[in-house]
Parts: sequence; structure tokens; C-alpha cells
Amino acid sequence: MFLALVKKSITATEKHCVYENKHVYVVETVYPDGSPKGIEWVAMDYVGAGIGDMVVCGGAPGVAAEVFGVDRAPIRTLIIAIVDSIDYRDI
Repeated sequence: MFLALVKKSITATEKHCVYENKHVYVVETVYPDGSPKGIEWVAMDYVGAGIGDMVVCGGAPGVAAEVFGVDRAPIRTLIIAIVDSIDYRDI
């Protein structure tokens, strides 16, 4: 799992049926303080995120297939949470 900022929406006229009526975004990995790491991923939204939201992304083999109820879903990364706040301290 990783923290990311939703940067851009992706639109495609021809796509795998799993992507029908789903939002797909470009997300950029960030540190807990929100500063960018500079690595971008394509992620399918599962929670109603939008551009500008800080989110938690993740995925593992078979997770997307289980979540969306399809066999062999061609999805690597899911947006699985929208971050409200982060409370972190040096320990």
C-alpha cells in the first residue's frame, strides 16, 4: 500500500469490460506530509475519490477480481481509501 495524490482522470473509448462505469486516475505517490515522491501510477477508484484527494492505493494478485466480481481483472492498483488526516510522530 502507498499514499498518493489523485492527479488526472483517464478516459478511454475502447476498454476492457471491467473498466465500464469505473473511474480510472493517474495518482502520484506522496510522503505523509503530502510532498511528492514523483512516481505515478494508474489506479482504479473503488471508494469515490476525485482529483486532488489524498488516497491510499494498493493491490495484490486477485484482489481486483474479488472486489469487482470478475475473473482475471486486468487491474493492478486500486484506490482503496480517501485520507481524511494523518497523525504521525517521530518515534
